[in-house]
Amino acid sequence: MGLFDKKYCDICGDKIGLLGNRKLEDGNMCKECARKLSPFFSERRSSTVNEIKQQLAYREQNKQTLVGFSPMFTFGEDDKIYIDPMKQSFVVSSRNPGSWSDENPDVIPISTVTGCNLRVDEDREELYTEGKDGQRVSYNPPRYKFTYDFYIDINVNNPYFDEITAKLNDRDVEGMGTMEYNRYQQMAQQVINNLSQNGNAGMPMNNGYNQPMNQGYAPAGAYGQPNPYAQQNSYGQPQANPYVQQNAYAQQQPNPYAQQNQYNQQMNNGYNQPPVQQPVSQNWVCPSCQASNDGGRFCAFCGTPRQ
Repeated sequence: MGLFDKKYCDICGDKIGLLGNRKLEDGNMCKECARKLSPFFSERRSSTVNEIKQQLAYREQNKQTLVGFSPMFTFGEDDKIYIDPMKQSFVVSSRNPGSWSDENPDVIPISTVTGCNLRVDEDREELYTEGKDGQRVSYNPPRYKFTYDFYIDINVNNPYFDEITAKLNDRDVEGMGTMEYNRYQQMAQQVINNLSQNGNAGMPMNNGYNQPMNQGYAPAGAYGQPNPYAQQNSYGQPQANPYVQQNAYAQQQPNPYAQQNQYNQQMNNGYNQPPVQQPVSQNWVCPSCQASNDGGRFCAFCGTPRQ
C-alpha cells in the first residue's frame, strides 16, 4: 500500500481526507470520530479500534447523562468546575452549560475522585531600570515581578483517563499574599472539600465562590458580581442566603476581627453601653461568607453589602 493510498476510518467506515488520519494501535480513525472522544483522553495512539469504539459508546451515553446534569455551584474563571450536589457529580469545562453540545464534557461521579490537590505555578520576570546611556540595566540587587497561576489536579477512577487539570484564574495573579492570591487559595480549598470523600463532597461552602447557578446555565454571583440571593430586608440588613449551608470548614475558620469590645459587655445603671463605632476604612467581616475585607461597601468575594 502506497504512502498516498486512500484510507478509510476503521470506526465509521468513511474515507479519510488528506491530513485527516488519526493513527490507532491497530488501525486508522478520521478526525470527525476523534473529536467525539473525551477531552481528557490522551492515549489514542496506544488504543485499539475496539477500545475506541467502546469509548465512543460511553460518550454517546454521556450525552444523555449531561442532559440530566443540573449544576448548582461553579468554581473557577478560566476552566470552570460545575457541581450538581443532587446527583453527586461534576463537570469540568471552559464553556458555559448552554454551549456544551459540541464538547460533550464528561459527567464524573464525585465517588470516583481519588485525589484533589492545588498546584500553584510561579513565574518570575526580572525588572530593569535605565542606565546612563539609555540602555536597560538590572537593579543591584536584581528585582523581580512574581505572578502565579492556580491549578486544581483531580485524580479520578475512569477507564479512559485518570487525571483532570482545571485552571482557576483567567489572568495572572500578582503578588503572594495579596487579596486576589488569597481568594484563589480559598476557592481551591472549597473545590478540594467539595470533591473529597470525607463526607463534605457536594456540600456548598459558605464564602461566596460557589454561587448557585441561574437555571443551570450561567453562574449567579460569580466573577465578583453582587450576590442576588443576599436580598435586603426592611431594615437594610442582608437576609440569610438559603442556598449557602454552613459546614465544618466554614465554621472552623477563626474570625480575627470579631472581638468583643469590653464596653459592650459592661452595664451602666442597668443600660447597655452603645457599641463603639468602627471607622469606615477598617477591615470588616462579611456576614454571609465570613471573608475579611479591606474597607469598601460591598464584600469583594460574594458582593454582600457591608452592614
